[in-house]
Amino acid sequence: MPSVAAALVAGSLAFVGATADDVAGLSAQLALTQPGRRRRVRRAHVSGVVVLVAFAVILGETLRSVPLAWFAPLALFPLAFAARAWSNRRREASARPRGAWVTAFATVSTGGDAVAVWTPLVRGSDAVRLVAVLAAFVAWELVLLGATDVLARHERPRRWVAAATARGRAVLYVALAALVLIECRVL
Repeated sequence: MPSVAAALVAGSLAFVGATADDVAGLSAQLALTQPGRRRRVRRAHVSGVVVLVAFAVILGETLRSVPLAWFAPLALFPLAFAARAWSNRRREASARPRGAWVTAFATVSTGGDAVAVWTPLVRGSDAVRLVAVLAAFVAWELVLLGATDVLARHERPRRWVAAATARGRAVLYVALAALVLIECRVL
């Protein structure tokens, strides 16, 4: 996938796929957060995403001399998340109010799947493609933040998104594993 358009598509799929479950969780968090503190919680979430992206970029660039195919085992991470999501698909998550620091740490600590998907994408990109991938990440983060704001104010759609995310999470993780293998040029 040498073109910039392909990089935008791959970046979009990688970002949305790895962070789709954050929409349900962050919107539930924002619904429980006092209105005056929501901006701080959103910033904390964005900070966590920036840390994850930076880690994936640093890791991908540092390992530039490693053959791209060697990154293929990273597909096991989304597959492990898929297995866990499948076994937990009927369990309803409980949300409770958290502060900004907890939100940032939770975003980073649950971002292993994102790093596993984004690192081969970065490693397989030249400078132009990397800029396109990062542009897609920024655009989709803004869209997802907007969605969480809307969902935080509306109970019914928030519950629907949470249920849809729970049902589709396993399929999404399998698709992310396939994306890793495609980016590593194994598939």
